[in-house]
Amino acid sequence: MPSVRISAADLWTYRIAETGGTEREPLSRLGEEPNGGHVHGRLRIEIAGRPLPHLGFFGPDDVCLNTWLVELCSVVNTLAGMGATYTFDEGEQGQPAFKFVRIGDDVSFSIIESMLGGGHADADWQDVRLPYQDLREAVDVFLDELRAELRRQAPKTWERWWPAQARITTI
Repeated sequence: MPSVRISAADLWTYRIAETGGTEREPLSRLGEEPNGGHVHGRLRIEIAGRPLPHLGFFGPDDVCLNTWLVELCSVVNTLAGMGATYTFDEGEQGQPAFKFVRIGDDVSFSIIESMLGGGHADADWQDVRLPYQDLREAVDVFLDELRAELRRQAPKTWERWWPAQARITTI
């Protein structure tokens, strides 16, 4: 059984309201004017059966998948090199940073203090070890599953939305 699982659910996009704020819209409206070009929803990343906290600034059902798709691929691509380190610090107020370090065949994962957004480290998530290959495979499966769901819910616009950086470049 893999030590890492990644999934998304309850996907949505948003419409820019006349007041300047945003309102949730079904994913089928992705890319329509005046809707935003972002996909949000519930992102779940489990490491050794534990769900990763702090993924969405506005709550667990409001995670920006535009950002996380690219970051997950960047983590995998960067950590293909032995001894590599990758830190994702989104800079949102109160959000922590996520640090990944390649150590041999494993990755050491920590939720650390943000240098940009003032978020604090999480003592329960320091130096959690997982196999690099499990992380790589979990991201690969997640990309395929999300692509299929987008094709289903937004068949006319999903390809324009899909970030060019959302790919694994390592073999």
